Amino acid sequence: MDEEGGSNDPGEASHGVLWSIRQELERHPVVTKARGFPSESFTEVVAEIAVERWGIGREDATLTVRWFTGETRESKPEFSFHYSDDKTDFGWHHEPNPHVDGWGHFQERSGAGEDDYSYEPFTFPSENPSRLVWEIMAHVSARIQSE
Repeated sequence: MDEEGGSNDPGEASHGVLWSIRQELERHPVVTKARGFPSESFTEVVAEIAVERWGIGREDATLTVRWFTGETRESKPEFSFHYSDDKTDFGWHHEPNPHVDGWGHFQERSGAGEDDYSYEPFTFPSENPSRLVWEIMAHVSARIQSE
């Protein structure tokens, strides 16, 4: 039981958020498939992305989303939207990290993942999962089109 007298199951709450994120990703025009893992209680959602629809030639483009609502209803959610393909690997994370101040950051590495990540602070405009899907997908598009 939490402080408000109701039960709080963080796994169930996180699964519910990831289920709604999967639905939003499936609505996005460049997403060809989105699946939640494990199937009985999602801890992550992986979307396959057809970046050629943005006019970009890349292979194996995916967006992996993780979301943990926290132990209590008052906890800050920890989440990440992480993109990778055959040329790059980057993502937006909302979690404590020793490389940046605050919770939000962008991290990136180039190549086949052999380089270390570089980090920079990032402020999320919202913690609404559905809204974040569309905002992050816009950031992904802008980022890979600028490379």
